[in-house]
Amino acid sequence: MKNHLLLFMAAGALTLSSCNKAEKKAIPEPAVTEQPAENSSDHLKLEFVGTDNFTIKDAKLKVSLYGVDGNLADAPATLLEEKEYEQKSVPFTIDFPVSKDAVSKINPKPAGPVKYYVTLSWDSDGNGKADSKGDIAIDYDKAFPTVTMSNETQKINLKILK
Repeated sequence: MKNHLLLFMAAGALTLSSCNKAEKKAIPEPAVTEQPAENSSDHLKLEFVGTDNFTIKDAKLKVSLYGVDGNLADAPATLLEEKEYEQKSVPFTIDFPVSKDAVSKINPKPAGPVKYYVTLSWDSDGNGKADSKGDIAIDYDKAFPTVTMSNETQKINLKILK
């Protein structure tokens, strides 16, 4: 009797398991959308703007691009690219070249999203000292100069250091 009960239970379990199995239906695979590469642009289009009355005696300036892991609060940023320009008036727009492997240069290696930003060094008043009183600089009070790796024009606010 015990054997018959075990066989009956086993048969019932098999019957129940076959009833609960979902039918296999042909489900179309979702289309795979290719994500853009982290560094999908080979240049940044930067527009430098400001409302101060800018007087430029030395037209040479240096723009630098930095990258850092956006999830690390205290990690130092890595200089990725640096280029010199000459400008005689504000506002102005530049095409800033970026190497395709820029993200691979970041140290420590980013585990999360990458944050990019630009800096500016300019002895615009011609006194021999860049980034001092009277020079044109980034206006961090209006906005931090964070940029994205895209072909969109990105505005950077400028002011005269006081």
